[in-house]
Amino acid sequence: MAMDRFGASEDADGTRAGVGIMFAVTFAFSVMDTLTKMAAQIYPAPQILWVRYMVFASVTLAHGLRKRGRRVFASRAPLLQLARGFLLAGEILVFIVALRHLPLADVQAIAAAGPLITTALSVPLLREQVGIRRWSAIGVGAIGVLIIIRPGFAAFDAMLLVPLFGIALFAVYQVLTRKAAHYDDASTTVLYTGITGLVAMTCVGPFFWITPDWQGLALMAGIGVIGLTGHGLLIKALSLAPASVLQPLNYLMLPWAVLWGYLIYDDLPDLATIIGATIVVASGIYTFHRERVVRGGN
Repeated sequence: MAMDRFGASEDADGTRAGVGIMFAVTFAFSVMDTLTKMAAQIYPAPQILWVRYMVFASVTLAHGLRKRGRRVFASRAPLLQLARGFLLAGEILVFIVALRHLPLADVQAIAAAGPLITTALSVPLLREQVGIRRWSAIGVGAIGVLIIIRPGFAAFDAMLLVPLFGIALFAVYQVLTRKAAHYDDASTTVLYTGITGLVAMTCVGPFFWITPDWQGLALMAGIGVIGLTGHGLLIKALSLAPASVLQPLNYLMLPWAVLWGYLIYDDLPDLATIIGATIVVASGIYTFHRERVVRGGN
């Protein structure tokens, strides 16, 4: 039975199960984004993220202690772990702001460029080799992003730069996460992610606090629980199927965003956004394909 570099078995049954779980993952994350957009219309972004990290950190702490005891706190690269945690908290905060002001589909169309940015950053930060075909795909994807944002045109909305900044932060976070895997156990990395974010938001959240009613508290807690559920399902999917097979399925977030945006906010992406998103997604899928070919030695 073949194994990929993430340890996932490449048997057909496992792959099918992993793909099926990824549909549930993208559904969960799309619901989380939709609820976040709803909450952001009422509550400040730091407050929403603070409650989310309360849920996230408590669960990861309990899991880490049960799995490894006090050793879970021991890191061979603590500064790297802290940098990761702060970057992720900043990225999520940026995306909450974007979700408040932009249609769901527009945010996801920009976010689709994330894998391309991560691939580009892996060259200077991880010294990975990226061939001319993947560089070309990155360039084509950048054109797709420009079509969505439309700088210099009357339809240009500066707010579209916010999710672009957020996805750049997330790309750096992903690169640092790859680096952290060389030093620490996954449970330690997850624990630092949750604790660092909680500490950061505890320093900020109280200054933005608006006392919620029980519906608002349930909404914010639900965001945290659904986010945790999505991440748990993602980990399960990655244990069953190769990452290179599953990663392109993240683009299912875009049709989910279009659906929720239309049903709840009566928003539909315009033609330029559709064209740009199609180019970005196609470039990303090709990049994943080339990475699989390269790592397969073909």
